[in-house]
Parts: sequence; structure tokens; C-alpha cells
Amino acid sequence: MTDYRLEQVADYLCTIELALVKYEAKEDGETYNKFFGGFGTFEKNWLKQARRKQI
Repeated sequence: MTDYRLEQVADYLCTIELALVKYEAKEDGETYNKFFGGFGTFEKNWLKQARRKQI
């Protein structure tokens, strides 16, 4: 169960970092905008929280 939890956390952090790369390259699509919102919202809510939790 612990391995599964670690895989979920790693997947979450990789997804956030991939979204950042796509936002910076202006390749975000409608799916990213619907889920995360615009870049400002993404940066303030999602990226900031994920960066605080990184080891």
C-alpha cells in the first residue's frame, strides 16, 4: 500500500510539472484550462502547493 501511495504522489507532482511546461510553451489546451484554470490560477493554487510539498 505504501508503494502505491508513493506512486500516486509522484504522478501528481509530475503532472503539475508537465502542466507548467505546457503553460510556459503556450501548448496548454482547453483541458488544462478547464481543470486548472488560467496560468495565474494554476500558479497560485496548484503549483505553489505542489512546490511546498516537494522533498
